[in-house]
Amino acid sequence: MHFTTYYQAVHDADGARPYVTTREPDGRPTRWDARYVAGCDGRHGASRRSLPPGAVRHHHDHGVSWLGLLAEAPPSLDAVGYAVHERGFAGHMARSPQVTRYYLQYRRGAPADAWSEERIWDELDLRMGATEHGPLRRGPIIERGVVDLACDVVEPLRHGSLLLAGDAASLTAPAAAKGANLAVLEAELLGGALAETLAGGDGAALDRYSAQSLAHIWRAQEFTQWMTGLLHALPVRDQADGSLFQASLRRARLDSLRTSRAHQDWFAENYVGM
Repeated sequence: MHFTTYYQAVHDADGARPYVTTREPDGRPTRWDARYVAGCDGRHGASRRSLPPGAVRHHHDHGVSWLGLLAEAPPSLDAVGYAVHERGFAGHMARSPQVTRYYLQYRRGAPADAWSEERIWDELDLRMGATEHGPLRRGPIIERGVVDLACDVVEPLRHGSLLLAGDAASLTAPAAAKGANLAVLEAELLGGALAETLAGGDGAALDRYSAQSLAHIWRAQEFTQWMTGLLHALPVRDQADGSLFQASLRRARLDSLRTSRAHQDWFAENYVGM
Protein backbone atom coordinates (compact mmCIF):
# COMPACT_ATOMS: atom_id res chain seq x y z
CA MET A 1 0.00 0.00 0.00
CA HIS A 2 1.31 3.47 -0.90
CA PHE A 3 1.08 6.42 1.50
CA THR A 4 1.82 10.04 0.74
CA THR A 5 3.12 12.76 3.03
CA TYR A 6 1.11 15.97 2.56
CA TYR A 7 3.22 19.12 2.51
CA GLN A 8 1.27 21.95 4.10
CA ALA A 9 3.44 25.07 4.07
CA VAL A 10 6.93 26.56 3.94
CA HIS A 11 7.71 28.84 6.91
CA ASP A 12 10.31 31.54 7.58
CA ALA A 13 11.81 31.34 4.09
CA ASP A 14 13.36 34.77 4.64
CA GLY A 15 14.91 33.75 7.97
CA ALA A 16 17.98 31.73 8.87
CA ARG A 17 16.00 28.58 9.79
CA PRO A 18 13.27 27.82 7.26
CA TYR A 19 11.10 24.79 7.86
CA VAL A 20 8.33 22.80 6.18
CA THR A 21 5.22 21.57 7.96
CA THR A 22 3.70 18.30 6.80
CA ARG A 23 0.96 15.86 7.67
CA GLU A 24 1.96 12.21 7.73
CA PRO A 25 -0.28 9.43 6.32
CA ASP A 26 -1.53 8.63 9.83
CA GLY A 27 -2.54 12.27 10.38
CA ARG A 28 0.38 13.28 12.61
CA PRO A 29 1.77 16.80 11.99
CA THR A 30 5.53 16.97 11.50
CA ARG A 31 8.16 19.62 10.89
CA TRP A 32 11.25 19.45 8.70
CA ASP A 33 13.99 21.99 9.34
CA ALA A 34 16.20 23.01 6.44
CA ARG A 35 18.80 25.42 5.13
CA TYR A 36 17.11 25.64 1.74
CA VAL A 37 13.75 24.46 0.41
CA ALA A 38 13.43 23.37 -3.24
CA GLY A 39 9.80 23.96 -4.22
CA CYS A 40 9.17 21.23 -6.80
CA ASP A 41 5.60 20.36 -5.78
CA GLY A 42 3.63 21.76 -8.69
CA ARG A 43 1.32 24.64 -9.41
CA HIS A 44 -1.03 23.92 -6.48
CA GLY A 45 1.58 22.80 -3.96
CA ALA A 46 2.71 24.16 -0.62
CA SER A 47 5.56 26.15 -2.18
CA ARG A 48 3.24 28.38 -4.21
CA ARG A 49 0.82 28.70 -1.32
CA SER A 50 3.71 29.98 0.82
CA LEU A 51 4.93 32.70 -1.52
CA PRO A 52 5.18 36.19 0.00
CA PRO A 53 2.90 39.00 -1.22
CA GLY A 54 5.70 40.44 -3.36
CA ALA A 55 5.78 37.46 -5.70
CA VAL A 56 4.48 38.24 -9.19
CA ARG A 57 2.25 35.68 -10.87
CA HIS A 58 1.79 36.05 -14.63
CA HIS A 59 -1.15 34.17 -16.18
CA HIS A 60 -2.30 33.94 -19.79
CA ASP A 61 -5.23 31.95 -21.21
CA HIS A 62 -4.73 31.03 -24.87
CA GLY A 63 -8.49 30.66 -25.34
CA VAL A 64 -8.11 27.14 -26.77
CA SER A 65 -9.17 23.78 -25.32
CA TRP A 66 -8.12 20.24 -26.16
CA LEU A 67 -9.88 16.94 -25.69
CA GLY A 68 -7.04 14.71 -24.48
CA LEU A 69 -7.41 11.02 -25.30
CA LEU A 70 -5.55 7.82 -24.51
CA ALA A 71 -6.38 5.02 -26.90
CA GLU A 72 -5.59 1.34 -26.57
CA ALA A 73 -4.36 1.29 -30.15
CA PRO A 74 -0.91 1.02 -31.79
CA PRO A 75 0.63 4.28 -33.07
CA SER A 76 -0.39 5.23 -36.59
CA LEU A 77 2.68 7.37 -37.23
CA ASP A 78 6.40 6.85 -36.64
CA ALA A 79 6.71 10.26 -34.98
CA VAL A 80 4.73 12.99 -33.27
CA GLY A 81 2.06 14.29 -35.64
CA TYR A 82 0.41 17.72 -35.66
CA ALA A 83 -2.55 18.38 -37.95
CA VAL A 84 -3.78 21.88 -38.82
CA HIS A 85 -7.34 21.75 -40.15
CA GLU A 86 -10.15 24.25 -40.64
CA ARG A 87 -12.16 22.28 -38.04
CA GLY A 88 -9.34 22.58 -35.51
CA PHE A 89 -6.09 21.04 -34.36
CA ALA A 90 -5.43 17.30 -33.96
CA GLY A 91 -2.35 15.66 -32.47
CA HIS A 92 -0.85 12.16 -32.37
CA MET A 93 1.80 11.10 -29.82
CA ALA A 94 2.95 7.49 -29.42
CA ARG A 95 3.14 6.25 -25.84
CA SER A 96 3.92 2.54 -26.27
CA PRO A 97 3.54 -0.14 -28.97
CA GLN A 98 -0.03 -0.65 -27.74
CA VAL A 99 -1.12 2.83 -26.54
CA THR A 100 -1.36 6.18 -28.34
CA ARG A 101 -2.12 9.69 -27.09
CA TYR A 102 -4.38 11.90 -29.23
CA TYR A 103 -5.58 15.48 -28.90
CA LEU A 104 -8.45 17.30 -30.58
CA GLN A 105 -9.16 21.02 -30.45
CA TYR A 106 -12.46 21.13 -28.57
CA ARG A 107 -15.22 23.55 -27.73
CA ARG A 108 -14.44 25.42 -24.51
CA GLY A 109 -16.76 24.32 -21.73
CA ALA A 110 -17.93 21.07 -23.37
CA PRO A 111 -17.73 17.99 -21.11
CA ALA A 112 -15.16 15.33 -21.97
CA ASP A 113 -17.86 12.72 -22.63
CA ALA A 114 -19.88 14.85 -25.09
CA TRP A 115 -18.57 12.90 -28.12
CA SER A 116 -18.95 9.19 -28.75
CA GLU A 117 -15.87 7.09 -29.54
CA GLU A 118 -17.04 6.74 -33.15
CA ARG A 119 -17.33 10.52 -33.53
CA ILE A 120 -13.90 11.03 -31.99
CA TRP A 121 -12.24 8.59 -34.38
CA ASP A 122 -14.10 10.03 -37.38
CA GLU A 123 -12.98 13.53 -36.39
CA LEU A 124 -9.38 12.39 -35.95
CA ASP A 125 -9.48 10.73 -39.38
CA LEU A 126 -10.86 13.89 -40.95
CA ARG A 127 -8.43 16.34 -39.34
CA MET A 128 -5.39 14.11 -39.83
CA GLY A 129 -6.12 13.46 -43.50
CA ALA A 130 -6.81 9.73 -43.31
CA THR A 131 -8.20 9.64 -46.86
CA GLU A 132 -4.84 10.91 -48.15
CA HIS A 133 -2.36 9.39 -45.70
CA GLY A 134 -4.15 6.23 -44.58
CA PRO A 135 -6.62 5.44 -41.77
CA LEU A 136 -5.64 5.64 -38.13
CA ARG A 137 -5.34 2.46 -36.12
CA ARG A 138 -8.41 2.47 -33.92
CA GLY A 139 -9.01 0.98 -30.50
CA PRO A 140 -10.91 1.57 -27.24
CA ILE A 141 -10.48 5.00 -25.69
CA ILE A 142 -9.35 4.26 -22.15
CA GLU A 143 -8.92 7.82 -20.87
CA ARG A 144 -10.24 11.26 -21.79
CA GLY A 145 -10.15 14.76 -20.33
CA VAL A 146 -10.41 18.41 -21.34
CA VAL A 147 -7.34 20.67 -21.18
CA ASP A 148 -7.71 24.46 -21.33
CA LEU A 149 -4.47 25.81 -22.79
CA ALA A 150 -2.99 28.40 -20.44
CA CYS A 151 0.36 29.39 -19.02
CA ASP A 152 1.71 31.08 -15.93
CA VAL A 153 5.06 32.20 -14.53
CA VAL A 154 6.17 33.18 -11.04
CA GLU A 155 8.80 35.90 -10.64
CA PRO A 156 11.28 35.75 -9.02
CA LEU A 157 11.96 32.04 -8.47
CA ARG A 158 13.88 32.65 -5.26
CA HIS A 159 12.32 33.97 -2.07
CA GLY A 160 14.97 33.78 0.61
CA SER A 161 15.66 30.09 1.18
CA LEU A 162 12.72 28.95 -0.97
CA LEU A 163 13.58 28.25 -4.62
CA LEU A 164 10.97 27.16 -7.17
CA ALA A 165 11.41 24.69 -10.02
CA GLY A 166 9.21 22.73 -12.44
CA ASP A 167 5.48 23.45 -12.48
CA ALA A 168 5.85 25.38 -9.22
CA ALA A 169 7.96 27.89 -11.18
CA SER A 170 6.01 28.01 -14.43
CA LEU A 171 3.39 26.24 -16.48
CA THR A 172 3.43 26.13 -20.27
CA ALA A 173 0.58 25.21 -22.57
CA PRO A 174 1.23 21.74 -24.04
CA ALA A 175 1.24 22.84 -27.69
CA ALA A 176 5.06 23.03 -27.80
CA ALA A 177 5.76 20.25 -25.26
CA LYS A 178 8.20 22.35 -23.21
CA GLY A 179 7.06 21.60 -19.66
CA ALA A 180 9.25 18.56 -19.01
CA ASN A 181 12.22 20.17 -20.77
CA LEU A 182 12.01 23.20 -18.49
CA ALA A 183 11.61 21.10 -15.35
CA VAL A 184 14.73 19.05 -16.12
CA LEU A 185 16.73 22.15 -16.98
CA GLU A 186 15.68 23.94 -13.79
CA ALA A 187 16.48 20.86 -11.70
CA GLU A 188 19.97 20.78 -13.22
CA LEU A 189 20.55 24.49 -12.59
CA LEU A 190 19.14 24.39 -9.05
CA GLY A 191 20.92 21.16 -8.13
CA GLY A 192 24.25 22.53 -9.29
CA ALA A 193 23.73 25.83 -7.46
CA LEU A 194 22.77 24.07 -4.21
CA ALA A 195 25.73 21.69 -4.44
CA GLU A 196 28.16 24.56 -5.01
CA THR A 197 26.71 26.61 -2.14
CA LEU A 198 26.59 23.74 0.36
CA ALA A 199 30.16 22.77 -0.54
CA GLY A 200 31.33 26.14 0.73
CA GLY A 201 30.59 28.50 -2.11
CA ASP A 202 29.66 32.12 -1.61
CA GLY A 203 26.04 31.66 -2.72
CA ALA A 204 26.51 33.43 -6.05
CA ALA A 205 25.19 30.40 -7.95
CA LEU A 206 21.93 30.50 -6.00
CA ASP A 207 21.73 34.25 -6.57
CA ARG A 208 21.89 33.62 -10.33
CA TYR A 209 19.39 30.77 -10.38
CA SER A 210 16.20 32.80 -10.76
CA ALA A 211 17.43 35.00 -13.62
CA GLN A 212 19.02 32.04 -15.44
CA SER A 213 15.88 29.94 -15.25
CA LEU A 214 13.49 32.77 -16.12
CA ALA A 215 15.46 33.52 -19.29
CA HIS A 216 14.78 29.94 -20.45
CA ILE A 217 11.19 30.01 -19.20
CA TRP A 218 10.26 33.14 -21.12
CA ARG A 219 11.91 31.84 -24.28
CA ALA A 220 9.83 28.66 -23.96
CA GLN A 221 6.70 30.70 -23.29
CA GLU A 222 7.31 32.80 -26.40
CA PHE A 223 7.77 29.70 -28.56
CA THR A 224 4.67 28.10 -27.02
CA GLN A 225 2.65 31.23 -27.84
CA TRP A 226 3.87 31.08 -31.44
CA MET A 227 3.17 27.36 -31.69
CA THR A 228 -0.32 27.73 -30.25
CA GLY A 229 -1.15 30.36 -32.86
CA LEU A 230 0.28 28.19 -35.63
CA LEU A 231 -1.74 25.08 -34.79
CA HIS A 232 -5.17 26.34 -33.84
CA ALA A 233 -8.19 27.90 -35.42
CA LEU A 234 -9.36 31.02 -33.59
CA PRO A 235 -11.74 30.57 -30.66
CA VAL A 236 -15.34 31.06 -31.73
CA ARG A 237 -15.64 34.40 -29.96
CA ASP A 238 -12.84 35.86 -32.14
CA GLN A 239 -13.84 34.50 -35.54
CA ALA A 240 -16.16 37.28 -36.66
CA ASP A 241 -13.38 39.83 -37.04
CA GLY A 242 -10.24 37.81 -37.60
CA SER A 243 -10.71 34.23 -38.76
CA LEU A 244 -9.78 34.73 -42.44
CA PHE A 245 -6.82 36.95 -41.59
CA GLN A 246 -5.51 34.53 -38.97
CA ALA A 247 -6.03 31.53 -41.25
CA SER A 248 -3.98 33.26 -43.94
CA LEU A 249 -1.21 33.97 -41.43
CA ARG A 250 -1.15 30.28 -40.42
CA ARG A 251 -0.84 29.23 -44.06
CA ALA A 252 2.03 31.67 -44.56
CA ARG A 253 3.85 30.33 -41.49
CA LEU A 254 3.37 26.73 -42.60
CA ASP A 255 4.59 27.55 -46.12
CA SER A 256 7.68 29.16 -44.61
CA LEU A 257 8.36 26.06 -42.50
CA ARG A 258 8.09 23.89 -45.60
CA THR A 259 10.36 25.99 -47.78
CA SER A 260 12.81 27.98 -45.62
CA ARG A 261 15.83 26.15 -44.19
CA ALA A 262 16.50 29.07 -41.86
CA HIS A 263 12.94 28.84 -40.51
CA GLN A 264 13.27 25.06 -40.15
CA ASP A 265 16.52 25.45 -38.19
CA TRP A 266 14.90 28.03 -35.90
CA PHE A 267 11.93 25.74 -35.33
CA ALA A 268 14.12 22.71 -34.56
CA GLU A 269 16.30 24.67 -32.14
CA ASN A 270 13.28 25.90 -30.19
CA TYR A 271 11.25 22.67 -30.34
CA VAL A 272 14.06 20.29 -29.35
CA GLY A 273 16.40 22.58 -27.43
CA MET A 274 16.10 25.45 -25.01
